[in-house]
Amino acid sequence: ITMRVCLILLWIRIVVQPHILQCKAVQVFPPVNLTLTVSALAQVLLSWKPSPDQEQKNYTIRYDVKILTPLFEEYDTMKTHSFRTAVLHNGFSAHVRTLLLHKGLQVTSDWVTAELQPPPGAENTAVTGLSCVTHFTVSSTVSLHCTWLPGEGAPEDTEYFLFYRYETYTEECLDYIKDKWNRNTEGRFSVTHIAPGEIDELIVIHINGSSKYAAIKPFQQLFNQNAIEKVNVPRNVTVFFEQDDLVATWEKPLSAFPEGCFEYEIYLINLKSGNKQVSKTYLHDFRLRIDVTCRYSIQIRANHHMCSVSGFWSDWSEIVYIGKYYMHHSSVPSRPSVSPSHRQHMWSKLFPPIPTPRIKFRDPFPNHYERARSCASETWLEPGSLAEGLPCSDLHNNVF
Repeated sequence: ITMRVCLILLWIRIVVQPHILQCKAVQVFPPVNLTLTVSALAQVLLSWKPSPDQEQKNYTIRYDVKILTPLFEEYDTMKTHSFRTAVLHNGFSAHVRTLLLHKGLQVTSDWVTAELQPPPGAENTAVTGLSCVTHFTVSSTVSLHCTWLPGEGAPEDTEYFLFYRYETYTEECLDYIKDKWNRNTEGRFSVTHIAPGEIDELIVIHINGSSKYAAIKPFQQLFNQNAIEKVNVPRNVTVFFEQDDLVATWEKPLSAFPEGCFEYEIYLINLKSGNKQVSKTYLHDFRLRIDVTCRYSIQIRANHHMCSVSGFWSDWSEIVYIGKYYMHHSSVPSRPSVSPSHRQHMWSKLFPPIPTPRIKFRDPFPNHYERARSCASETWLEPGSLAEGLPCSDLHNNVF
C-alpha cells in the first residue's frame, strides 16, 4: 500500500502539477463590450470581443453563455456573437465568460453581464388569451389567423396591431375584426411566408398597441408551426357494403406532408339503434362488421402523426349515409299548434295510462362502454337508446 501511495504522489508531481502551475500562471480575462441588440421581432443578437489583454499562444479560447431571462439556457461557442429567439416583453439578460483550454485543462474568467429592459407600457394593457391557427390552402400557401382579448387595463380607445415573423420575414396584419368598442381582437393573413411542410420551425407573434390615455405594453409569443396547424379534411370519402362489412376509404388531406404522416378518426352512427362509435386508424381505409338491415352515417377527420407534433384536428368530413332505412325528421308533415292543456287532455283520451307490471325486467340497454381493437385501429362503442321506426335485427358482439 505504501508503495502504491508513493507512486500516485510521484505521478501527480510529475504529470499533473506542472499543468496546474502552468494554468495558474496564465491569466484569463473576461470578454469586453458585451452588447445585446434586438435584431428582429423576438430575436436578440449577443456580441462581444476578446479581451485585448488575453494571451493567445497555443490556447483554445471558447465562451460560456448563460441566458438568464426570459428562459434559462446555457451553451458554449467559439464565436464572438450569438443569435437567440425569445419573447422580449419581460426583458432579456445574459452572462458571458471566457473559457481557456490547454492540454486537457481549462480555466475560466469572471462573468460579464448585459440586459435589455422590458419595453415601456402600463400594467395590464397587453393583450391576453392569444391563440393562433395556420391553414394549408389550395394554392399551397399557409394562412394565419390569430385572436386575442384586450388587456383588462387597456382604455376603450386602445388599438392593437398584429405582426408575425417567420425566419427573416416580418409582416404586419391589414385585415382585422373588431369588438363592440371598435378594438382589433382578430387578425388574418390570407397568405404568409410560412413554409408548408417544415418541421418545428417557430412563428413569432407580436402585438403592440396605442391609446391616447396610456402606453400599451407589447406582447410576444412563440408558436411551433406544426402545433397550430388546422389540418384539412380527408378527401374523397367513399363508403360501401362488402357482404356483411361496411368499408370506408379516403385520401389524405390537402397537405405538404406525405400519406404516412396522418392519423384518422372515424365517427359512425347506427341511425336506427342510436349506437355511436369512434375508431382511430393510421391507414386510409376502415372495415367493420355491421347489420346490413340498418342505416348508418359516417364522418372522418384527420390530424398530424409521426412526421411532426400533432396540430388541431380537422373538421369532420361531410356526412355520408349508407343502408336501407333512415327516417328524415324534416319529412314529418307539420301540424297546427295546440295549447298545452288541450294537448294533455287529448293525450289522456287517446293513450290511457298503462298499468305498471308486477315483474321488474332487466334494463336491456345497460349504460356502459365497450372497446374493441382490430389491426391498426382502435374503436370505442357508445350504446344509445333505440330510435323509433323499423327495428334492426339483433346485434351480436361482433356486429355494430
